[in-house]
Amino acid sequence: MKIKINRYNLGDKYKKRIILISDIHYFNKRIIDDLYILLEEIKKQKPDYICITGDTTDDIIINDKEYLINWFKDLSKVCKVIIEIGNHEFYYKHILTESYDKDLYKEIDRIKNVYVLDNQVHSEYGINFIGVTLPYEYYDTNEQEEEFIYFMNRKYRNLSRGYNVLLCHSPYQIAKKSVMKKLNCHKQLDLVLSGHMHAGLAFEWSKKILRGRGLISPRKALFPKYCYGIYNIDNTKVIISTGITKLAKSHIFGIFNFLYKSEIIVIDI
Repeated sequence: MKIKINRYNLGDKYKKRIILISDIHYFNKRIIDDLYILLEEIKKQKPDYICITGDTTDDIIINDKEYLINWFKDLSKVCKVIIEIGNHEFYYKHILTESYDKDLYKEIDRIKNVYVLDNQVHSEYGINFIGVTLPYEYYDTNEQEEEFIYFMNRKYRNLSRGYNVLLCHSPYQIAKKSVMKKLNCHKQLDLVLSGHMHAGLAFEWSKKILRGRGLISPRKALFPKYCYGIYNIDNTKVIISTGITKLAKSHIFGIFNFLYKSEIIVIDI
């Protein structure tokens, strides 16, 4: 497993360090050794929070759940872990379904220091972590702008005072200024953390050329925007993780995952 660490210093008002990881795509114990390598690298960064922005699991049906649960128990000994729900949690053999494995995520949520935020908020020290669970229909209809705005304005009209960190698995709409300005809560958002794009499968050497674009998106669009890095969208910082897994090892093309590095993002606020 090759790991790249990227750092963003957004100030020192709160003197807190957030680790952002995304898109683990756990499917069975075959990847557990990699997850413990990841854990050791995270420890070295001495974070206050670890935020996981969706696609923790690759499918509704996974094997060896106890290995994943035990890994979260070990991860929670480092610091508080905040998890949101992505789109792969709604997959059953690549068909989107109405629900995810809530029993599994309830068990993970019961671990001390772990918070699964299914359209919920965890607040402390003036920092509010908001975990957005976009509905499966949103992904099923190719992430339409109108659906995103309607959902966000229905769920998040107003946010609490303080430093608001939104965990939004897909940056596809929220990274657009025209969309951000239509959100009722947009002036209250300080930081958005995302994943989902898998860097658009861009190679490390090509990123300077592509400047935030990828080669192909999860929606099979060519040269998509907002695949990695940091953006200032109407005074809100949006940071997009390239993910732990670029090509899920459960799939036929997963054998090529070694061509990419897993990313840990370190954010100081």
